Amino acid sequence: MLKFLKERTAPHLLESLPRLMYRLPKKHLSYEDVVSDHYKVRAGFGGEQHVDRLLKRMRWPEPPVVIADLQLSERFCQIDTVVLTPHFAMILEVKNYSGTLSFDEDSLHMTQRTRDGKFFGFNSPVTQAWNAREELLRLFEELAVSLPVYTAVVLPYSSTLIERAPKEIPVIYGYSLNRFLSTLPRTGRPMPPEELARVGQLLIDRHTPFPKTDYSHVYQFELKDLKTGVLCGACGSPCMRQSERTHFCVRCQLVVLDGYSRALDDWFEFVTPEITNRQCREFLSLKDKYAARYLLQKLGFASRGASVQRVYWKE
Repeated sequence: MLKFLKERTAPHLLESLPRLMYRLPKKHLSYEDVVSDHYKVRAGFGGEQHVDRLLKRMRWPEPPVVIADLQLSERFCQIDTVVLTPHFAMILEVKNYSGTLSFDEDSLHMTQRTRDGKFFGFNSPVTQAWNAREELLRLFEELAVSLPVYTAVVLPYSSTLIERAPKEIPVIYGYSLNRFLSTLPRTGRPMPPEELARVGQLLIDRHTPFPKTDYSHVYQFELKDLKTGVLCGACGSPCMRQSERTHFCVRCQLVVLDGYSRALDDWFEFVTPEITNRQCREFLSLKDKYAARYLLQKLGFASRGASVQRVYWKE
């Protein structure tokens, strides 16, 4: 039975970008970029989940070990899926594009024509897959692992069309994975299951967390651009304070719990990882420094410094 040694988890951007959408005014120059990036992250994660389900439904002659979302620590190399079988390692780069794709072998570039006739250019996922294979081969050499490494770009859904396919690395549809994997060579002595699990753990040991996004740099905004106060998690509208713990969204007619805590999470995510008493009361529209200090202490934030020099952060 197929085993995910490292499960796939939802990207943090899937949760953080909608919050940034609420904080940024719609007229901000980067607002549409945030919306677009959130759509891409959601589509990409959905495509990866679909391929995971296909892998789990396949009949495997020998149970493989699967590692999702592997980022090798020595170099910035993110791999969607690594399938370790007794005979080979398979890298799957999952790309959930729509419309029609064309791969240019001369420029090593990819273009997308959407269903409404628009054209977009992308760094070719074939190059990403090639780089991932090279890095995994080097790592296997270092770890004395004798498995050959194959790779493919996987399109989750057959509604995506290919006008011109690359020659070096196959681009296949998710439903063809079973057939494609069955065509790969199975020569030599198969690796025992316990050794396969050990190799998988060695790869996971090389995994590093994905770097934190510098939102203000990526989307070119400043503190003054952001909406302040407690915002409704459902619609993004400003909320009225009802009590120490609750706020109320007039638009949604919803009670918002722990609004101050969630608003401060936005500060730490989108502004700076630290906050002063003055910044807290200005961002949350608190009545005075005592109210800000009470809130920051009640939320259990760590602090250093004294008086106006004191800063707080979330451990």
